[in-house]
Amino acid sequence: MKSIKFLAAVGLLASTLTTSGLLAASQFSSSASSAPSCRSSRIAVTHGAPQGTAGTTYIPLRFTNEGAACAIWGVPVIQPVVGASHKPVGPGARNLSTGEMPVRHVVAKGAAVSVAFGVVDTGNYSASACVARSASGVIVTLGSFARATYLHLPITVCTKRWSVTTRLIVPGVSGY
Repeated sequence: MKSIKFLAAVGLLASTLTTSGLLAASQFSSSASSAPSCRSSRIAVTHGAPQGTAGTTYIPLRFTNEGAACAIWGVPVIQPVVGASHKPVGPGARNLSTGEMPVRHVVAKGAAVSVAFGVVDTGNYSASACVARSASGVIVTLGSFARATYLHLPITVCTKRWSVTTRLIVPGVSGY
């Protein structure tokens, strides 16, 4: 009989904790879910200072909200380009977060989300496997949230294989 009362008490406690946890989670989600999606006319795309590590340089690409609080999510599409006509150079950035679920970020006015855009050192590959070429910049888009934006960003990329990477956006300006 004591074990039945004990199990009933444990079940009641677990039920209470689960219910209160769900209520707290739903209160957080409901306030975040009420923010409208960001509009491309209100998102400014810029880049920060490059940071190099073991054969790859990471450049934070920032998406700053210039309007009222709004929601944004996803993986930026990044294409190295050359010249005034912005002709593509090599493959676009490879998505390193394939299979991961995007997080919906509610961004206040003046706040930003970012991605660590990776540029692999072309010297990591043989000349014939890479065929390196200079790019004068990149074109960056983020679904309907950020229209195609040219960023002057001189980099060297491979034209025969992926040598630039992208991933899901994260809060803040560092890309990590």
